[in-house]
Amino acid sequence: MNLVLTGLFFLMAIEIYFAPFTKVEESFNLQATHDLLNQVDHYDHLQFPGVVPRTFVGATLLTALCWPWITLFRLNLFYQQLLVRATLAALVVLSIAQFTRGVRVLFGKNTARLTVLLMLCQFHLVFWSSRTLPNTLALPWVNIGLCHWLTSMAESHKRTYHLTWMTRYLTFTGVVFRFEVGILLVVLLASEWVMNRFPLFSMIRTMVLTALISLIITVPLDSYFWNRWLWPEGEVFFFNAILNKSSDWGTLPFHAYFLHFLPRLLLASYPLSIIAFVRDIRVRRMLIPVIIYISIFSIVPHKEWRFIMYTIPVFTAAAATQMNALFVQRCRSYFYYVTTCIVISAVLGSACIALIMFRISSYNYPGGDALRALHLIEKNTPFVAVHLDPETAMTGASLFGQLNPQWKYSKNESHVTEEDFIKARYTHLLTANPESFNSSQYEVIHRTYGIDYIKLMIPPYKNRDIQQNKHEVISIFGLLQIHTAPKIYILRRIQTEETDES
Repeated sequence: MNLVLTGLFFLMAIEIYFAPFTKVEESFNLQATHDLLNQVDHYDHLQFPGVVPRTFVGATLLTALCWPWITLFRLNLFYQQLLVRATLAALVVLSIAQFTRGVRVLFGKNTARLTVLLMLCQFHLVFWSSRTLPNTLALPWVNIGLCHWLTSMAESHKRTYHLTWMTRYLTFTGVVFRFEVGILLVVLLASEWVMNRFPLFSMIRTMVLTALISLIITVPLDSYFWNRWLWPEGEVFFFNAILNKSSDWGTLPFHAYFLHFLPRLLLASYPLSIIAFVRDIRVRRMLIPVIIYISIFSIVPHKEWRFIMYTIPVFTAAAATQMNALFVQRCRSYFYYVTTCIVISAVLGSACIALIMFRISSYNYPGGDALRALHLIEKNTPFVAVHLDPETAMTGASLFGQLNPQWKYSKNESHVTEEDFIKARYTHLLTANPESFNSSQYEVIHRTYGIDYIKLMIPPYKNRDIQQNKHEVISIFGLLQIHTAPKIYILRRIQTEETDES
């Protein structure tokens, strides 16, 4: 078990190294961790607060874990970012180790081991476990809570004990990090009450007490950093659930989670979990509450895979039970032997798909690549004043990328015209729209590429002519082509006599 868990962390670390940058949805916790680690005078979240406030609890925890190592090894900002992400990945892996303890108690050690092996063949869990989404920061706490839930099914004499701890972990997570975890908790408790008739009042009392303690932690801490009294996740819940503002970011039909998101999240584990649901009563008991939870969120028009990411380990464990059953029965008949070979092939296919998805996703951070390129190009320049436009900031150019303390970095969104940039005396611009600038004032010195479109190299797509400006083509197994195009441009102010005088 330790070997496969180490392999899971090693795979996450490889993906951190080859895709080190982060996008806008991860930015709050990453920027907050930067500000806490480096004790800045002006916090980024006060200048760019976002749509709703987020909690500093996760950023504070990451800071506490990373600060000793950063101080000891005197890491620069780039390596600080890698360490922060690796620390979060380690927390997720440790929580998966806890989750598989519950799987081992309920289904056996082989199923627990296969659960981790199947996770290795998935893309989203591996890729996003090191990324500072609020949901990812919530995931370790949820995994530990789910461990207690699974254990309660197997150890009836300790059922109340384990359900109490599940309630504590999930209540804390729902109050502090993500309110949807509270909904998951209610569904789990309701299903357990129907099945086993545990002392419901005792659980409600535990939930209320844990919620109060959680508020005592999050409200003072976040009120201090936001300069006003607030409960961040309460405001998020009000914004998304009461005002239904989340629909402004797009809507999807009811079946999207089951027919679109879960197949992508689980790959080969999805059909295996469905078969296990039909064949094993223990799996049905485990999956029914999770399916109810997803169905509740299916009613909400706005849907994102991260709202149901907590269910990935549960579905994967269900798939592992079926895979283990096939391994046990593979020698009983030719049918089982062939079926086992098909399943192994499907899992290997999932691993290949996950690799392809990682390769594609690694091209989604041109802003971070552009900022790193600027430091390489101008490494001998003592002073640079650079402006980063919103597209650059949203695609990887975080505060951890601002490596030179002598340079001036700005994300001032009020500077929009060429005259604004000239008056502000920017020597360099990182922008997605170079055509907005006069070539007599700024020259393009570098282009950073990102995904333009993806083309399948199989009929009927192989010969389809897509009218795009393709600049670079990356082939994957000869079946897929990633066509990239310039996304972020580095512009440098042209030095003239008039410029020197100004």
